[in-house]
Amino acid sequence: MASDLISISASADSTASAEAVFSALASGATWPQWSAIKKFTLETPGVDSPEGVGAIRLWNSGLMATREQVVELQEPSKFAYTLLSSKLVLVRDYRADVTITPTDTGCTIVWSTVFRPKVPGTGWFWKLALSKLGASLAKGVAEYAAKP
Repeated sequence: MASDLISISASADSTASAEAVFSALASGATWPQWSAIKKFTLETPGVDSPEGVGAIRLWNSGLMATREQVVELQEPSKFAYTLLSSKLVLVRDYRADVTITPTDTGCTIVWSTVFRPKVPGTGWFWKLALSKLGASLAKGVAEYAAKP
């Protein structure tokens, strides 16, 4: 049923510090360096800083263009955003919470997402597609932040 909330999660370990990973997540300009995103634009600045809570960030990866809003920052352990609109991703009530937990060798990144499919019967597809995206993003930021 289209109204059912779907939850997915992906994780990656990094040799980077939690602070380095958080910094990469919080700076939209870095995302094209470690994800499939080709272009980042800050549409609306956040309340306390340009990319702070309330900031609206635009992403373009060629085929996909999205508008996301930063909704929670707890440096260096949590970064969360919601999807405001997308030309390709047909979901609603989308929220991603990225938690960063220090370890003895760096940190663990967990990219957790919840959403509802807009079109009945497509939940399985969006669960698969967004699971792959979350895994790719977690791995990408883990590797990027660990570079010297």
